[in-house]
Amino acid sequence: MNLKTILLSATAAMLVVVAGCKDSKLEKALESDANGYVCQQCSARFYTARDIFPAHCPQCKKPDIEQAIGFSCPADKHVTVAARSRGARRCEKCGGPTSGISIPGEAELKAWGATKKTGAEVGG
Repeated sequence: MNLKTILLSATAAMLVVVAGCKDSKLEKALESDANGYVCQQCSARFYTARDIFPAHCPQCKKPDIEQAIGFSCPADKHVTVAARSRGARRCEKCGGPTSGISIPGEAELKAWGATKKTGAEVGG
């Protein structure tokens, strides 16, 4: 084996290890026991069971809803829950920049002020 082959093999092995670590962190961040939403029309915050996906807001019945996600603060580990958007959010606790996103669970959604809705209530 020449040096180029050895370096390529070592690099490929490192990428597999790094990708494996990232996949488990990614999978953990995407796991949740609930789905959270906020209505863009009336600002209602609600969540459903993991297997229910709403067609409309349970309050105003408009289809203009956005998924709620968690923005993680590296300084204080607080998760700010908000509608999914293009930009990052500031931490609602310390005001600092957030650096990661996750899918919030039922406990985080309740703390955010969301109420649980059934499939019948949201057309899901």
